[in-house]
Amino acid sequence: MARLYSHLTGRDRLSFFYKPSAGYSVYLGCMTVEPSLNLSAPSRPPILFLMFTAFLFSMGISLVFPVLPFIVAKYVAGVQHQAIVIGWLGAIYALLTFFFSPVLGALSDAYGRRPVLMLTLAGSAIGYLMFGLGGSLVMLFLGRSIDGLTAGGLSALFGYVADTTPEEDRGKVFGQIGAAIGAGFIIGPAIGGLLSHLGLSAPFYAAAAVSVLNLLWGFFILPESLPASRRSKHFDAAHLNPLTQLRGVWSYPPVRRLITVSMLFVLPFSLMQVIISLLGRDALGWGPTQVSTLFIAVGLCDIVGQGLLLPSLLSRWGEHGVTRLGLSMGVVGLSLIALVPLLHFAPLLYLGVVMFSLGEGVFNASLAALLSNAAPAGVQGQVQGGTKGFQSLAQVAGPLAGGTLYGQIGGTLTFTAGAVVVAVALAALTSIHIPRSDGPQMDTSG
Repeated sequence: MARLYSHLTGRDRLSFFYKPSAGYSVYLGCMTVEPSLNLSAPSRPPILFLMFTAFLFSMGISLVFPVLPFIVAKYVAGVQHQAIVIGWLGAIYALLTFFFSPVLGALSDAYGRRPVLMLTLAGSAIGYLMFGLGGSLVMLFLGRSIDGLTAGGLSALFGYVADTTPEEDRGKVFGQIGAAIGAGFIIGPAIGGLLSHLGLSAPFYAAAAVSVLNLLWGFFILPESLPASRRSKHFDAAHLNPLTQLRGVWSYPPVRRLITVSMLFVLPFSLMQVIISLLGRDALGWGPTQVSTLFIAVGLCDIVGQGLLLPSLLSRWGEHGVTRLGLSMGVVGLSLIALVPLLHFAPLLYLGVVMFSLGEGVFNASLAALLSNAAPAGVQGQVQGGTKGFQSLAQVAGPLAGGTLYGQIGGTLTFTAGAVVVAVALAALTSIHIPRSDGPQMDTSG
């Protein structure tokens, strides 16, 4: 299930990471929050607007997946070169989101949440429009880059919630926002696949139009939540650098090994996100609509795995056993997907995706608990943030590796390599002893 992670990085600096769906975590940056509710802010957050805005940000990540191979094929000849371009498009989005989230969060500290939210909504509309217009690879990369940059506006959105919500109610509101983001990841591919019947650019034109309407809605109903008297007076370069979240994590050997296991799992998942559309097109002759069903299945399995299966599995096998189970299911799932180009059998692809996604769902939640047990009580936040940061970097490397491998050696060997990587992660996990920590236990519920 979609989850939000946050921790204090200083006296009044709150850092956010969002894990919207299987294997994918987004660094949302840092922003200043007051220790008590801002009395001059709106008495309650405009929750419908914030939820819809969060939905649009997350939809921007997944909307492109079903149609991307078919759009790139208009400008690039040959599967090998198409795969490489698709990998770079995925990597540039993840990289810009990672680096610009803290920048936009710091800007919202200095100039207010409202202008940053308005700016990022306008940028999203422009990015969608440019990608839909296309005409050249340069336009595709430029549109996707703008989308990645403005997706960091989620940091200002969560800051708005922190400004306007009493501390005791923030968990509930964050949960509502998180549910909207999770819905965006599931519905985005469906919209991309269905609207592609009207043309490959239709999903992006529709997304641009909705973003403009949302921008107008916010312009008229969204008040500023951070008054000038409480804004940051200067920029701290450390707060603009997401790499600061990665410091210090490696000084704890069990944590270091668990983070390595996590990255070894995230790499094949982000690889799969990018090239599964190519596999469906090339091995099964699928179009965008059929491809979109795979991404919908990924989102639904993530919800089922963490929301329904995880509690009973934890009570039976504990965190370590469930983490091993998730990795084992990942190996099986990727191995089944690797057989699809050889057998050209669509149910095998669905079975592999379902197996892998269910395994990922239970793996991520149980790994979070293991990390909490392995980290000393005083550095829980640092370890949590550092782990999500390393996962985000793996999401940059995964698309690049996936596109290159698929273009060079084909789908069977690429997914076989992914299965081998997850098997290495399983072997590494088996050798890790996790001491019990006296720190608070991390929530493993969906």
